[in-house]
Amino acid sequence: MSKRDTMIRALCKSLGVDYRVTTIDLERVIYRDFGNGFNVEISGMHTSSMKKKATIYLWYGDTMTECIIVKTVRDIPRELIGESVEELMKYSNLLIAQGYDSYDKLFRLKYGKTINYAGGVKNMTHRIFYGTDFKLTDSDKKMFSREGYECRDLLQGRAGLPVVVSQKQDKNFPIWKVQYGFSCLVFPTYEDAMDFCRDRFTRLDGKAV
Repeated sequence: MSKRDTMIRALCKSLGVDYRVTTIDLERVIYRDFGNGFNVEISGMHTSSMKKKATIYLWYGDTMTECIIVKTVRDIPRELIGESVEELMKYSNLLIAQGYDSYDKLFRLKYGKTINYAGGVKNMTHRIFYGTDFKLTDSDKKMFSREGYECRDLLQGRAGLPVVVSQKQDKNFPIWKVQYGFSCLVFPTYEDAMDFCRDRFTRLDGKAV
């Protein structure tokens, strides 16, 4: 077992029995299900550095087509992770008490309008290449612009698969969409979309987002 595997397991154990180590989007993370429809993903802790700080995502839902990031907290020191998660659980219970207890209600709370993505990313472009030299380039953006969305950024996942950041061509509701694998998430601004991609994906040249 590698040092970073040992460290993330030790951190998980120190947080308590409600936490477990799992893999989300090809990253080893610490996960906790609140049991009320909300759950947290603790990212950035699969590392051998004690100084690395965590990013914690509060999610609602656990299926590809009906999950949403409700809140993100960043730069959390290891010793404050448990406290931060407890605060997020209180926040999730407050949302439920205020009636925000479904994907649609939380989407409207965050974005102001509901868009149906129940179809997932069935129209995502997949191509098969033979050999080892193929790499996506910025010129491939046009290939991923479709159905009223313009691809503005083309990134890559850890397995080299494309990550598409696109904007809806609607002046009244120009939301942003991030598609990768079989997941599809929407964001109100470009900054929010890229903030989600940071630490998860890289640019096509391998550099950090």
